[in-house]
Amino acid sequence: MERIKTMRNLRTSKYNKTINYNYFVKHVGVEWQVVEFPSNDIVQTFDNQSDAEMLSEQIKRVKPFGDDRLPPFIKGNNYHLDEERF
Repeated sequence: MERIKTMRNLRTSKYNKTINYNYFVKHVGVEWQVVEFPSNDIVQTFDNQSDAEMLSEQIKRVKPFGDDRLPPFIKGNNYHLDEERF
């Protein structure tokens, strides 16, 4: 008997693109923000640059959720980089 191949959707198999998330530090006023790129979500805000850079480097190195983005409940602030805070 001949083995049956499993059906695959041509679109999903052809365009299997993963998004690489990157984290960088942005200086805004007296605060330092760790920003997730390309979503531009603010992960956390710090008072000094060294703490922000340390968190950014740690997230890049360890990748707690693999290649996926950080979930919203882990992010410290509930606003987007393009939105105004006040």
